[in-house]
Amino acid sequence: MTGFIAGRSGWSDDTWSYLNDPRMPAVEHGWKLHVSARPGELAAVTGLVRPVLLRYVCHAKWASGPEVLRELNSGVRSAGAVGKAITVYPAPGTVVALAEELVEVMRGREGPPVVSDRRVDPDAPVYYRYGPFTGDYRTGRSGRLESVMVGPDGRVFDGLATGSYRCPPWAADPFEGRTARAQASPGLGGGRYRVTGGIARKPQGNVYRAVDLRTGLPVVVKQARAFVAEDETGADARARLRNERAVLAALDGLPGVPRALDSFRHRSDEYLVMSSCGDRDLRRDVQEHGPYDGARLAELAARLLRLLDGIHRRGVVVRDLKPDNVALDAAGRCRLVDFGISALNGAAPDGATPGYSEPVRRPAGQPAEPADDYYALGATLGFAATGLDPVIVDADPAVNRDRTLAGLAWALPGREHRQVRELIGELTSLDPAVRTVGAARLRTGRPRAVSREPERPRIDADLLQEIIEHTTGYCVAEAHRIADPALAARAALPTPVDVYGGSAGLGLELLRHLHRPGVPEAVDALARWTAAQSRSLSPGFYSGRTGVELFLAEAGIGTDGTGPGGTGTGGAGGTGGTGAAWIGMGGTGDLPNRGPDGGPPEADLIEGVAGIGIGRLLLARHCPTAGARHLAVAAECARMLASGRARLSPAGADTIGSAALREGLAHGAAGVAYFLLEYGSSSGDPADLRRAEQACARLAAVTPDLLARATAPGATRRYGSWCRGLAGVGAVLVRAADRLGEPSYLTLAQRTARTCAALAPRMPLVTQCCGLAGLGDFLVDVAVASGSSGSSGSSDSEEFWDAADTVAAVLLSRSGGTAARPVFPDPGLARARATWAGGSAGVLGFLRRLHDRGGPRLGLID
Repeated sequence: MTGFIAGRSGWSDDTWSYLNDPRMPAVEHGWKLHVSARPGELAAVTGLVRPVLLRYVCHAKWASGPEVLRELNSGVRSAGAVGKAITVYPAPGTVVALAEELVEVMRGREGPPVVSDRRVDPDAPVYYRYGPFTGDYRTGRSGRLESVMVGPDGRVFDGLATGSYRCPPWAADPFEGRTARAQASPGLGGGRYRVTGGIARKPQGNVYRAVDLRTGLPVVVKQARAFVAEDETGADARARLRNERAVLAALDGLPGVPRALDSFRHRSDEYLVMSSCGDRDLRRDVQEHGPYDGARLAELAARLLRLLDGIHRRGVVVRDLKPDNVALDAAGRCRLVDFGISALNGAAPDGATPGYSEPVRRPAGQPAEPADDYYALGATLGFAATGLDPVIVDADPAVNRDRTLAGLAWALPGREHRQVRELIGELTSLDPAVRTVGAARLRTGRPRAVSREPERPRIDADLLQEIIEHTTGYCVAEAHRIADPALAARAALPTPVDVYGGSAGLGLELLRHLHRPGVPEAVDALARWTAAQSRSLSPGFYSGRTGVELFLAEAGIGTDGTGPGGTGTGGAGGTGGTGAAWIGMGGTGDLPNRGPDGGPPEADLIEGVAGIGIGRLLLARHCPTAGARHLAVAAECARMLASGRARLSPAGADTIGSAALREGLAHGAAGVAYFLLEYGSSSGDPADLRRAEQACARLAAVTPDLLARATAPGATRRYGSWCRGLAGVGAVLVRAADRLGEPSYLTLAQRTARTCAALAPRMPLVTQCCGLAGLGDFLVDVAVASGSSGSSGSSDSEEFWDAADTVAAVLLSRSGGTAARPVFPDPGLARARATWAGGSAGVLGFLRRLHDRGGPRLGLID
């Protein structure tokens, strides 16, 4: 929208209209403002804001249309995006004055709350927070995208907006004591309800556990934020809360559902108080104690169906049955909660949960029916029996259902589980008549007719080759998309450049496919784009500069974007770029001088010293002219680990999902042992080898206990993972057996592989990080080592090749598309990406090694 304000330039993309002020100084981060608005009032609000912006030096952007704003305000993109109709980037020192003027023109107007910000004034929807002005993104330690802000002391703070207000330690609040604030609330319901804990934090509103101070009874208080998730009719989260209150009134007195006890307002938000139905839900119960066995599953199925029957007799269809909404009390009795989108006498607000109620959601105007709930019942029982959510990556619900049932067959094989598979298959039929028959059989206990179950796909060499060709083509297309300036400009967030979740990881895998059509050109474009980026990255390997340097070196692109050695004649497959530090990256130094929390430098493989050391050993191979420098950095990494100057962060207190975090490869002792092993083998120094031997011996000593913990009933499935669990630990044991000549380490790795193979059918992710591809890569490692050890024989090798083939088949059952042209979902299980840790590039790496019966693995030294 050029000319929107005189003397300033503007343009639009699919989401935002932008306004640039040429007088604005370069600012990487600072205090920014957000003006909230409802979709139908966007034009009026921008008209009010425009004259104010004209009087100040600032950049700005605003939602490009009402439908875009409606999506932002729904919270689907992120909780931090809700309410941000207009974002203003003021010149330093002007934020308070600009905010006060915006408050005056917006006074009395309403919009969704911006939960990532603080409100300037209670009477106007104007908010502020400290955040990034320019897009500088990286993959953080947890694998989540972070917005990088570097403070005056060099400390890094993630500036990405979340569901709560956060501020870096160096920033002083400019509004403190100068602007009116909302008065502190005396407590929920005017002080009647004392919050004791949180159940959920959502853009639409939070859910709390509380105590009713009048009665002393535990209650649940559900919040509905005004104007959030507002549809075309004006109905928002509050309308769904009112619907829930009406549904609970219709269900009053029915056992197994909460009672509506009270409702109240606080400013524009509304709250519903309900009786407490238990202290945990089915999802958490399965995570903590493992899947339900036959007897417990049968009891759960019978109870849930009785609950549904009672609810249906009252004229209600639940429409949101899922593990999260099955509450369990101390005695294990189940109840159903969350009736916000339930249908009362056929009418209901729009909404559905992917995989549970969405596959059978009826078109607008068609009333909900009891058979709709039977589908969600079947999917919920499938989760209870396996811990696996339904597959949701494909656009066709039938494909998703077939893959979900195929995964169920892998997780619950054999004749003893056939009745369970038949029950879930009937209840999740896309035909409501079949679902109704399935529910009737469950009520009466009548045996099911034996039906033909879907065949498990066989992964032969030809099919594997087709999958690899298709996936390589997808990765090539994604590489060109990343490198295309026009497409990159329209992206909601810039693509990271690191190995873990960005262009370098994708490129390093594509470099293994240079013999395929189109790959060299894609790698060249991706490498040149990567070299041209200016990002503030840590020195880390998987998440920082070291890994990016490795990609550029292998691609033959110089650090200035030219060809090998900076000659401008490069292309993929060159012999290595320059050995100098990557000039395109912000930040200084080859090694960290502090950890993310300001303490000692991190020792781990992803972000820390062990990973940097591995990366430098690899760079020494690809950059002969700078080999001495890279080896010197690796030597300093070894000294930092030996002296204790670099340390591992303590394992988190929450054990759910963290598995063997302290011993794991990505963030734990296994990663450190791996670097020490490779460095000792490289240097040949007896002291270095001795430290490596000691680290590997400690790892081997704790592995039997990890194996025992991994086979316990409630063991998290992440015990099988590459990054946090046994697959990474086992990979180091395989390498130690070879480097140190210790056959006992290979024997222990084989035990570990068998445990991981048993865990695979219950692992939901297909990815390298915490998923099946990483586990499969470990099985390939063991198979190769077993076949070349000379002592185990070919039978052991074939055992692990067969296990790797099985993992590939399980992986296909968690994916969309066809068997030959699969769509591999990211960790959200809902879409495809081409990244190494969480997308198709990492899956491609496993499938390539499975097909080739070995071959290079990213981050390992061959």
